[in-house]
Amino acid sequence: MILARSFRWTDPSAWPWFIWVWIAFALTGWVKPAWNAYTRHRVESWPSVLGRIETVRVAEPKRILGLTLSQNPTYDAQVTYSYGVQGHIYSGLHRRTFVDQEEANDFLRDLKDRPVTVNYNPAKPESSAVTETSLQHVLEPRLPVPLSSVSATQAIPRWARPFVAFFMGASIVGLVISLYVHILALMGHSMPDDFWALHAGIFVVWFPAVVVATRRAGKKRGRDLWKVILNGAPVWMRYVLYALFAYPLLGLVLFAANASDKPSGMENPAQWRGFSQTWMAFYFAAFAILYAALKDARPHCVNGHFVSPDTVSCPQCGQAVLPG
Repeated sequence: MILARSFRWTDPSAWPWFIWVWIAFALTGWVKPAWNAYTRHRVESWPSVLGRIETVRVAEPKRILGLTLSQNPTYDAQVTYSYGVQGHIYSGLHRRTFVDQEEANDFLRDLKDRPVTVNYNPAKPESSAVTETSLQHVLEPRLPVPLSSVSATQAIPRWARPFVAFFMGASIVGLVISLYVHILALMGHSMPDDFWALHAGIFVVWFPAVVVATRRAGKKRGRDLWKVILNGAPVWMRYVLYALFAYPLLGLVLFAANASDKPSGMENPAQWRGFSQTWMAFYFAAFAILYAALKDARPHCVNGHFVSPDTVSCPQCGQAVLPG
């Protein structure tokens, strides 16, 4: 049996390998955000100088013989800037990726020839970066986009938001109970048959989550789909979701290796462990989708600043507020 020896939280050597998998997933989910935060902090510590935006362009998706390599291409909005340090002129490139070409074009609108603050590496002046804060100062003075030319938001309607909040709460409850079942199953315990209701509960929260995700995704597909669906949620939430969907695949190996010497039926802790893995993934996915939709449903302008309800133009940057 996997947990033949005593399971003691105070003795890491007695922990089952599943616990180490959880720890690895948690650390993996925080690696990229932590690295981005470190890079941002390092760049902000560099000295700054006033530069100028020289060119702007939207890079076309990669093609072979005129055919796009991906069915759902992304578009890189590229900003080339110049700056001077101790009498020498240098240049740099800032990129921001969009899943929609119109959004990339709007990001670059009226940026050419504008001044921008550039941070450069004092030990290597040709190495530089434009921070999001510096770029935001360039974006704010732009004239508002006419509301008629702004794409309508795909946020959920106001009347549906209380229902979304309800199902989001139900997803949290299902996730917590699923985690409870999973931990007990890892420790070799079987569960009462009443917990089998968690299987049916997935459909209760998953149906509204799919409806919301389909509305928010629109025609977007491919590798950036989850970025669109989870827009508004913290970045770590997307990585945790990826980890939870990968976790049952690892559990299948352990389940197959240990199912032969266990009783059949739901009295088998291995089966509770396998089912609870799937429950956690789907309950968390429903929670993340609905949470992101509620967060992104708040009124905001073209530049993404959240504003008060019934506001016509953003008080921070003066841009048009997207219809909600």
